Amino acid sequence: MLGWLLLVHAGCAEVGYYLHLARGQVRITLARRSLNDVLADSTTSSELRDKLLLVEEIRRFAGDEVGLHGATSNYTDYYDTGGQPIAWNVSASPPDRFESYRWSFPLVGALPYKGYFQRQHAVAERDRLVELGYDAIASGVPAYSTLGYLSDPVLSTMIDGPEDRLVEVVLHELTHATVYVEDETDYNESVASFVGKVGSLTFLAQRYGENSEQVEQTRLRRADAAAFQSFLRGVTAQLDSLYESGLPRPQILLQRVRLFDEAKQQYSNRRQTLGGGRYDGFLNWELNNARLLSYRRYHSHFDRFDAVLTRVHGKLATAVIAFVTCGDAEDPWTCLDEAGTAE
Repeated sequence: MLGWLLLVHAGCAEVGYYLHLARGQVRITLARRSLNDVLADSTTSSELRDKLLLVEEIRRFAGDEVGLHGATSNYTDYYDTGGQPIAWNVSASPPDRFESYRWSFPLVGALPYKGYFQRQHAVAERDRLVELGYDAIASGVPAYSTLGYLSDPVLSTMIDGPEDRLVEVVLHELTHATVYVEDETDYNESVASFVGKVGSLTFLAQRYGENSEQVEQTRLRRADAAAFQSFLRGVTAQLDSLYESGLPRPQILLQRVRLFDEAKQQYSNRRQTLGGGRYDGFLNWELNNARLLSYRRYHSHFDRFDAVLTRVHGKLATAVIAFVTCGDAEDPWTCLDEAGTAE
């Protein structure tokens, strides 16, 4: 998730939204505590202490070995969200095609989501879009980046879950402070996801050993995730074909329900090879183009990023430089196909 600070320039028509963001950011800034204070506090649990010490290791790795900006200035404070998401994102799309609804903001450009610090505001925006005929969702997010304009704190929502997820999230958010292309959200999020996944596996291998249980479990979870992502790509490809078929809109809306019901049946038949139940939540999904687009946004063209990494002999820091360079190109995706060939 990208930079909140930059959204405060939204203009007179968005004064209410601006005040909402400002209040939320100030609340976080005033309530955050330095990592040193939290670590020195005798009431800090051993689990939290271990996770915060791990964050310090990740920061050093991110700066020294991956070359990510903000590794020294970010994540030096801690903020407890009280068990709630730090924020909520709203996304939308027409129901008869995959086309993200976009909000325009100065400096960051057009974004396919709008963030809120309070859930009720996100729900109200989602409901407004639904009334206008869009598929829309309001979903909680565990972390966000201010793109290096502020020092981002470690959030309690970031440290929940397995260790590899914490490493991945920190590297993902630090990548946003290093690689950002205006109006190219899919590129920005996919770069950050790729660096987070590759970098976290490298970090864990260095910390525990290439053949350690921690690394093996991470690889197994990643394999399950890749299988489910491949399955979802097939679902969206079928829907894409339907949306581009030229059929009347009422017929498209009817047939897409059938396709999605068939996809759920396919998942049920294949669930053992699609995570063994890890993604059973899919069976409760309502057909929603905004949800499918949001999922796809973070997993686009990983093969192209991986090809760059291969061409630079597996050096992630060198690949990050190429990702930054391609961000300055007219078409970042096309640039990736040639990046690293001079290595």
